[in-house]
Amino acid sequence: MESTLPQIMQVFDKYYDAGKAVFGELSKKIKSKKALELEDQLFFLRLFLLVLDRAHFTEKKRVDLAFGPFKELYKNLRKVQHIHMIQEGFDLHFGGNKGLYADYGKVISGDKKRIYTHVYEIILSIPPQDWENLYHDVAHYSRGMSVLTLNTAITQIINEEIDFFYFDAKTRLDPQTIHEIFKGLKKVTFLEKIRLNIGLNTIFTPLVHEQIMVLESEMVTWHKNQLLLQHLGNYLGNKEKVSKKYHSVLTQVQKMHKGLTQKIEDRCRQLFINMLH
Repeated sequence: MESTLPQIMQVFDKYYDAGKAVFGELSKKIKSKKALELEDQLFFLRLFLLVLDRAHFTEKKRVDLAFGPFKELYKNLRKVQHIHMIQEGFDLHFGGNKGLYADYGKVISGDKKRIYTHVYEIILSIPPQDWENLYHDVAHYSRGMSVLTLNTAITQIINEEIDFFYFDAKTRLDPQTIHEIFKGLKKVTFLEKIRLNIGLNTIFTPLVHEQIMVLESEMVTWHKNQLLLQHLGNYLGNKEKVSKKYHSVLTQVQKMHKGLTQKIEDRCRQLFINMLH
């Protein structure tokens, strides 16, 4: 079977180069937009290594170690994403009355500053050589890879996600499950892109991909609401006495959360039916 090394490295190069460039910008100054971009690039690089991991049955641990220097950064970039969503949720629900809730606004700002400072410190601790080592490892493990081998590895991962979707389509969706489904759909989307870039057809139809895009968009809205509900709940839970001004807002957020969750459940079930048949 013909090696697909040029095609493999071409798709990898796109995300690697973008991630390395954003990383360089963040080493000078932390910005929300750039941090979110880097989180997205690292998600892909990690997923790409997962595909190679599945293809190399005898060297699984070594392939997994390639992402090692970036694991802590990736974990904390997700915290950047979360506090960014909490800030957006605060702006949405508290709107023009934010001045009345300045105490809570200060807590969000404080958490944001702490998270950003920690991420900046992690970025400065990662030497340029770690990026070079990552590229070298991916090139090494991609060498001699065939279309058939890659197809098998990608299909295995996608099937695992589908099995998870099928299991949860039978039950009520709790916040953790919705979060896992969101990650799974993102994983499927990126894997389908890899398939296209190495000359394979996508597994799912255009209709399914359209439904995935709509569901992912609605899940982002749900996540903003969910994270704000958790953060606000923790903040109020630490107070001896909760001011009445928070009661109406909390009720509004909870009501919106219930409606969004039901909407996500309905869309998930419809999507999973189309994915499984």
